[in-house]
Amino acid sequence: MFRSFTLAGFECGLVHGGCHDLLRSTGHTPERRMREHYRHARDHGLLSGRDGLVPGHDVVGRLRIAREEGVEMVWDLSHYHRIDDPSAYATSVAQAAYAVHGDAPLWLCPVNEPSLYPFIARIPRHEAIDTAIAMARAAYDNHPSVRILTNDPIVGIGERQFEATDHIVNAVHVDVVGVNYYPHTARTTLSKVLLKTWRRYGKPVMVSETSWHDGHRVHHARYPGFDKGRWMRHVLDEVRIAQDKGVVVAGVCWYPIVDCPPWHAPRSRNRWSHGLIRADMSVDPALSMELRAQLLDDAA
Repeated sequence: MFRSFTLAGFECGLVHGGCHDLLRSTGHTPERRMREHYRHARDHGLLSGRDGLVPGHDVVGRLRIAREEGVEMVWDLSHYHRIDDPSAYATSVAQAAYAVHGDAPLWLCPVNEPSLYPFIARIPRHEAIDTAIAMARAAYDNHPSVRILTNDPIVGIGERQFEATDHIVNAVHVDVVGVNYYPHTARTTLSKVLLKTWRRYGKPVMVSETSWHDGHRVHHARYPGFDKGRWMRHVLDEVRIAQDKGVVVAGVCWYPIVDCPPWHAPRSRNRWSHGLIRADMSVDPALSMELRAQLLDDAA
């Protein structure tokens, strides 16, 4: 389905009350380090990923760099952004993608984590859901090969956390259902989450976000002795358990792949240690080693 089973997630959120644009603070822009970031990911076997074609950025420039670097992205259109005319925005992105890539598949995540919009973007959940549906429909109307990922954080297997995804899946065609799963929010095992999601929707399931944050107290308290590499192995082990039960898993996305400044401090020189790529463009040794080991396993 994707060019690589493990994907690189480039944080494209607008956080801290709309004052922190993470694409800019991580330098993941065409005029700065976007191309270098893609090359680091590609060197670790990450040929696919998640990124953003979000408001305020050069949509055509971002599409062109992805094409030139030979990486396939699932593009977020809104990642805690408020978009006044969702249909018009999705139309402009779809038309730009067709101009750059022709009729190659255009993977879109219209709205990332609609359930969290009331808490992070101060947008009612129903408005975030309506935005996702409107943008998906507009994209389908303006591009011949649209593919849709919808995702939300899943902490357990209760009914309420699936409500936003239910609305979107019932309104538009969705190709992959994503679950965002982190050590500090999870309330049950990932394999159970994947199985419940697969049985509910009957569609390929993706671990659309996961990562390990060195220094996060809850991560270390729940999983003593873990690091990024060990968390990656743990996630893949859980995926295999789900696959053995018949679940079709589309991929696992390490999110974010680039260390980010704290959400509340966009100008901070210190970064949260949750990615592969550091601010100085060096790489995290534990995660790098695990990803390279996967490359060797795939080649064997």
